[in-house]
Amino acid sequence: MNNSSTTAANGWNPLSHPIVFAEPRYLPHSAWLEHIPFAMYAVDVLKPRSIVELGTHAGASYCAFCQAVADLRLSTQCFAIDSWEGDPHAGDYDPDVLGKLRAHHDPQYGGFSRLIQSTFDEALPHFADGSIDLLHVDGYHTYKAVKHDFDSWRPKMSDRGVVLLHDINVRERDFGVHTFWEEIRVQYPSFEFWHCHGLGVLAVGTTIPDEFQTLLQFQDEDEAAARTRYFFFNLGRRHQLLERQEQMRRHIGQLCKDVAKSTEAVHEAQRTISHLQRLVEQREKEVRAAEMWARSIVHSRSYRVGSPLRFFGNLIKRFSAKRSL
Repeated sequence: MNNSSTTAANGWNPLSHPIVFAEPRYLPHSAWLEHIPFAMYAVDVLKPRSIVELGTHAGASYCAFCQAVADLRLSTQCFAIDSWEGDPHAGDYDPDVLGKLRAHHDPQYGGFSRLIQSTFDEALPHFADGSIDLLHVDGYHTYKAVKHDFDSWRPKMSDRGVVLLHDINVRERDFGVHTFWEEIRVQYPSFEFWHCHGLGVLAVGTTIPDEFQTLLQFQDEDEAAARTRYFFFNLGRRHQLLERQEQMRRHIGQLCKDVAKSTEAVHEAQRTISHLQRLVEQREKEVRAAEMWARSIVHSRSYRVGSPLRFFGNLIKRFSAKRSL
């Protein structure tokens, strides 16, 4: 059975949402790039009234949400919450990361989106219960931290609420999202992507669009589930490769600049060496000239005639010096 017939049989067809093929306008280095097509799909299908992201870092996921809102001309409010300081998993953030994000975000999405520099708990009281339609949780990834974030923000979700949890397929260090996901996925309709560190999709609301509910009904062993994962993985993989390609271009550009600087430094060193060689040659000429002058004096007639007088004069000086003692 081909892809179109499979999706049609299940009442679900991502090809009816061209936004999934959109080129991201912002591609920072990120572990989230391969999920961008699904993020845009989710925005198109859910048409959320509000989107909140917990843990934004460079902004790859958040700007994907915002781009979809802008391109689809939705009346959605968006909020990104992050301290932009880092954590033991993400490491310390580059001090320029927020500035770079603002430079892209503010001119394009500032009309409906805000970047909130705050902890998740500090921001929590500023959102009313039942006010969030789409929540993306991507903060500190220990079991305790992600459970706390989910439990704290769960009351804020509306009856249309969908939660995305990143890193459900990371099983190293003290990442605990996968453990929490296994607990929570059986309590709500859910779907999981395994690529790009894993993304869990959880419908915590009861009023979910039929098309999205169809996705959540796919079982792991279903062909439709496999095709869905394959479809979004391959779309997202292209974004990952484009970002790596751009990284390599920047690296090559820097190497070219370094080579140019090194080449100029070599040329400057060669010019300095040539200058010093000319100075050495000039000093050698001066030394030879001085030696020739000295030899000419020694061999001159006046020097030879006066030599006995200089001898006796020096002898008298030494004799006088001894008598004075």
